Amino acid sequence: MEGPKIAERWWFEGKVAILRYVNKVQGGGWCNNVTTCLSRTKTRLGSSKLMDKEIAFSGILSRFQKFNPDFYNWNRIKVRYCDGASFTGDVAAVNPATNLHFRGARVWRAIIEDLLSKGMKDAKNAILSGCSAGGLTSILHCDSFRSLVPVGAKVKCLADAGYFINANDVFGAQHIQEFYSQVVATHGSAKNLPSSCTSKIRPGLCFFPQNIAQQIQIPIFFVNAAYDSWQVSSL
Repeated sequence: MEGPKIAERWWFEGKVAILRYVNKVQGGGWCNNVTTCLSRTKTRLGSSKLMDKEIAFSGILSRFQKFNPDFYNWNRIKVRYCDGASFTGDVAAVNPATNLHFRGARVWRAIIEDLLSKGMKDAKNAILSGCSAGGLTSILHCDSFRSLVPVGAKVKCLADAGYFINANDVFGAQHIQEFYSQVVATHGSAKNLPSSCTSKIRPGLCFFPQNIAQQIQIPIFFVNAAYDSWQVSSL
């Protein structure tokens, strides 16, 4: 949230994988107002200065065949999560008092352009994946990701624990609905959410996968636990 800096870590496998890329976006929740967003600037979720210099590649990003038989020899990229709105924000003005940049969508485009310049422009296969808030990123950006990679490439998306539901909390209040509406308003996200959704309902509701999943054109696979600990505790 300190500005549009490149925030990804990658492992390029050389000639054997030059045409195959798997991108995974980190999770980390969202911030819904100046106060909560400002607090994130003091963590790795809001400042590239505080991000770990080295991070482990595991699961779908593992380089070991026995743990990741399908993608161990692909080019694997982990995208750091830094904007607090699943890379949808785009507010031109910067508050001089806080220096907050709500420009996650610009960061997203900069990351993809950087990866294209490093070889992804020649990709024959590309996967966009993510976990939690990163999983929501892969849902919200699935179709637009298709438009950013080579026309002939096979593109698929994978959302791990990114299917957040619109449900009342235990007190009957619409907490998560109001929270997402505040996220969208704070970050100016409406313009970067799928128009197939925002043309029909309020932009804040388009943060819920249930309202956009059927309109996604690119093949997408959803992975969600029966009981999501964050959703159980937050609803």
